[in-house]
Amino acid sequence: MSDDPLLRVDELVVRFPIKANGQKTFIRPVDRVSFFIREGEVLALVGESGSGKTTIGKAMMRILEPTSGSILFDQKEVGHVRGRKLIDYRTSVQMIFQDPFGSLNPVRTIEQHLQFPLQKHQQLRGQALDERITSLLEQVGLTPVAETRIKYPHELSGGQRQRVAIARALAVGPRFLVADEPISMLDVSIRAGILRLMNELKEQYRLAFLYITHDLASARYFGDRIMVMYGGKIMESADSRELLRRPLHPYTQLLLAATPGHEEKQALPETSNLPPNLAESRKGCPFASRCPHVTAQCEQEEPKLEEITDSHAVACHLVST
Repeated sequence: MSDDPLLRVDELVVRFPIKANGQKTFIRPVDRVSFFIREGEVLALVGESGSGKTTIGKAMMRILEPTSGSILFDQKEVGHVRGRKLIDYRTSVQMIFQDPFGSLNPVRTIEQHLQFPLQKHQQLRGQALDERITSLLEQVGLTPVAETRIKYPHELSGGQRQRVAIARALAVGPRFLVADEPISMLDVSIRAGILRLMNELKEQYRLAFLYITHDLASARYFGDRIMVMYGGKIMESADSRELLRRPLHPYTQLLLAATPGHEEKQALPETSNLPPNLAESRKGCPFASRCPHVTAQCEQEEPKLEEITDSHAVACHLVST
């Protein structure tokens, strides 16, 4: 694995206008976020709904354009590219969406879903196109291929549809995949199969992943590193084993306590169940209103993300460097 990041994000900001009491104001679901992902590495981005995870994923895909900050892919700035450069970038970066029921066109066959990207980006035709479709379906475990390729999405199970979505993402030959909660809408019995498939593809093609999830258990299985997010900010980041062995931020500790099967499961001493405040005018730590250890400093001063060790960083006034 190369030490040079395939993807580097620096001080990323995404803001949206909203109206409150007749006044226009702004929220920041992503607020000065920085991270990197190496070739063949999985960064698991963990947090509850509303934390900003999917917004980051869409910014990586350039479905959303960042307000500020930089996105470097293969050492080239892609945060604001357009036209041909954006098309070229999207052949290297693909997204697996959360909803396998909504991400496929109901009036197209499985074969047609794969034909379009192969014809447009790989310029495949005839026998070469047919052989590549067969290969993709076999790779994602959709056999017998002859029966699968002529089916429509409604004729497949949720897990099978997600495998089609993965095959479609692979069709353009990407180097980096954004997987946005790819197992959250699937039956528990088939989630492990999808995770195993993505892990096999990672090893086979040296794919890098941004794996977005609310589930620390799957992040522990699939992620090389875990980054915990709340209220548009990174709360903690570490190697997967290190973070689960020694969670330092109170929010990470609460997430871990709520993870099924964790040996230290305990009651959650939260002080509030309110969603995070994303307003630009907010002060202090985003987690202050829910933190059981909050201090006056937490409510007024935003903590910086600081390295505790070479591979472990945390944003908390209560954690000493």
